[in-house]
Amino acid sequence: MRARLCVLGLTLAVCSLSLADDEPSPLQEITDLQKNGKLFEKSQYKIVRAAAARSFQIRFEDKIKQGFGEDHSAIMGWFADKTRTDIREELFTAIHEKKDDIAKALEIFKVLWKANPEAVAKYPNLAIAISVVWDNPRAIYDYRGHQVRTKSKLPEGHMARKPLDEFNYHTEHAKAVQGKEPFNRLQVLPWEFLIYVVDHRTPDKERDWAITNYQTKRPMIGKIYETDVKYDMEMLRTQSAVCKLNDHDYTLADIKKYGGVCAMQADFAARVGKSLAVPAAYVGGESQFQGLHAWVMWVEVKSATANNVQFTLESHGRYLGDNYYTGQLIDPQTGDEILDRDMERRLSAAASDRTGKRQAELAMEFYPELAEKNSFDKKARLKFLDGVLRLSPHNEDAWIELARMTKDGDIGKEEKEIIRAYVNKLVFIFQKYPDFSWKIVGDFVSVYNDNREHRNNLFEKLAQMYEKALRPDLACECRIKWAEFQKEDAAAATGAKQTSIWVYTAKGLSESIKKFPDEGRYVPKMLDSVKEVTGKYKAGKDTMASLYVELANKTSAKRGTEVSKFYVKTMTEGMEFLKAEKKTKELDLLKRAVAANGVVID
Repeated sequence: MRARLCVLGLTLAVCSLSLADDEPSPLQEITDLQKNGKLFEKSQYKIVRAAAARSFQIRFEDKIKQGFGEDHSAIMGWFADKTRTDIREELFTAIHEKKDDIAKALEIFKVLWKANPEAVAKYPNLAIAISVVWDNPRAIYDYRGHQVRTKSKLPEGHMARKPLDEFNYHTEHAKAVQGKEPFNRLQVLPWEFLIYVVDHRTPDKERDWAITNYQTKRPMIGKIYETDVKYDMEMLRTQSAVCKLNDHDYTLADIKKYGGVCAMQADFAARVGKSLAVPAAYVGGESQFQGLHAWVMWVEVKSATANNVQFTLESHGRYLGDNYYTGQLIDPQTGDEILDRDMERRLSAAASDRTGKRQAELAMEFYPELAEKNSFDKKARLKFLDGVLRLSPHNEDAWIELARMTKDGDIGKEEKEIIRAYVNKLVFIFQKYPDFSWKIVGDFVSVYNDNREHRNNLFEKLAQMYEKALRPDLACECRIKWAEFQKEDAAAATGAKQTSIWVYTAKGLSESIKKFPDEGRYVPKMLDSVKEVTGKYKAGKDTMASLYVELANKTSAKRGTEVSKFYVKTMTEGMEFLKAEKKTKELDLLKRAVAANGVVID
C-alpha cells in the first residue's frame, strides 16, 4: 500500500504519489495486460485508465503539485473519495503532455474546484473541457479580427474573461439552456465535445441575448448564418473600407442588426451556438475558384446519454457551387489548425465508442515504453498496433506509427504482406474521411517496390474512390501522384511499351480533368502534367488540343455574374498552345466556345 496521509476536513485520504516496493508500476500493469491478451479488451478499460492515471501522477508529480499549489493535499483528498475516482482518472488522462500545459490545466481545474466543488462533481466533463482549453490562449477562439476589420467597438471586459467565468456561466444557465431536451448537455456530452462549447470569450450579456432569442430555435441553429445576418454588399464592394458595422458595437445583437460578410455570419452563428451549449466552430477555406470564404459548422445532437451521442456534423455557408471540400479551424485543445474533417472523425469516434476510442489512445501512450522495455521486434509492433486498431479503427497515432515503420524500416517479405493488407483496410475504413487516408498512404509505397503495377493500381483505385466521394481535390492530387509513378515506368520502358504508358497516363489525367473542369486549385497542375506527357509521343499534341477544346465547353465561364479568372487563364493558355502548335481548327473551335460563353479574351 502507498504510505501517504492528507487532511480534508475530518477526512483522511491517500495522497502520496510514490509507489511501495511491492506495488507494480503502471507500465508493468499494462505489460501484464498486454502479455495476457487483455490490453485490447474493452472490459479492461477502467483498469487501463487507472494505470494511465497513476502513470500521469508519477511522471508529473512536480507539475501536479505546481498546478494544485497550496490546495494540493485538499484536492487529492477530495479525489480519494471512491465516488470521484472517475473524475480524477478522466482529468489525468484527458490532459496530454504534447497538447496541454499540464501545470496550467491543473491550476484551472483547481480554481474551478475551489470555487464550487459540488458543481465540479456535477459537471466534471465541463470542468475538464475548460481545463484543457483555457490552459492555452491560442486555443481560445479569437474573434477580435472581425471587430478590427469592421472598425467596430469591442465590448468592454472582453479580454478579462477567466476560466471560472466560463464555468460559472454554463453551470448557472444549465437549466435555461436545456429547455425541453430530455438530457442535460453539460452533463452527458463528453469533454471531447464540450471543448467546442467553452472555447470563446463572448461576454455574459451577449450569451444572455443568445439564449433569450435562440434557445427555442436550437435545432439546426447554424442556419442563422444566412437567415439572421444580412450580407453587407458595400463591405464586399469596398473590400472592408466601408462596413455597416462601422463605429457600432461588435456584439451578437449588432451583428444581427447591421450585418456583415461571410466572416461575420460565421462568427455570429458559431458563437450563438456555443452560447446554447452547441459544439460549434468558425471554419474558413478556399474555394475551387481560389477565393477565401468562411462558414459555420456545428454538432446537431439527436440524442445523448452518459455513454453514447447520436449526432451529425452540419455546416451552413458552403454555397455558390464553390465546393469547399475542406475547411480549417482551430483545435480547442491544442490551438493548432485542423481540418473540419478531422473534427468530424474525432467526434464520431468519441460519440459512437467512447471506451474503445479512449482505451486505444491510452494504449498508444504506453506503446513507446512497452516496445522499448520488452524489445518489440517488427512482428510484435505490428501485433500491438493491430490490437489498437481493433479497439478503435480510426486511431490516428496507430496508423501514423504504422506508416512511419513502413517508411523508415527494413520491411521483410512477411511484414510487407501484412502491411499491404492494412493499406487495403485504410482505404475502406476512411472512406468517409478520405483526407486522412491520403495524408499517410504515400508512406506505404515502399511495400509495393517489388510490384509497381500493384502500387499504380492502388493509387488509381484511390483516385477513383475520391472521385466517387465527390472529392476532386484529393482525386486530382492522387491522379498527379499516380502520373508520377506512370512516368517512372515509362522511363524504364522502350518502344511501343513506353508509348502505351504515355498514352494511358495522358488518358487518366485527361479524364480526371474533364470530370472536374472547374477545380481551379488542381486543374492547372494536371494540365501541366498532361502537357509534359503528351509531348512524349507523336499523337500527343492532338490529344492536348482536343482537351483544351473540351474544356472551353465544360468549364464554367462565370462565377455568379462575374467572369471566372480561372476560365480566362485556362483559355488564354489554351489559345497560346494552339497557336504555337499551329492547330488552326482547334483554335477556331476554342474561340467560338469562349465567345458563346460571353467572354472576351484579348
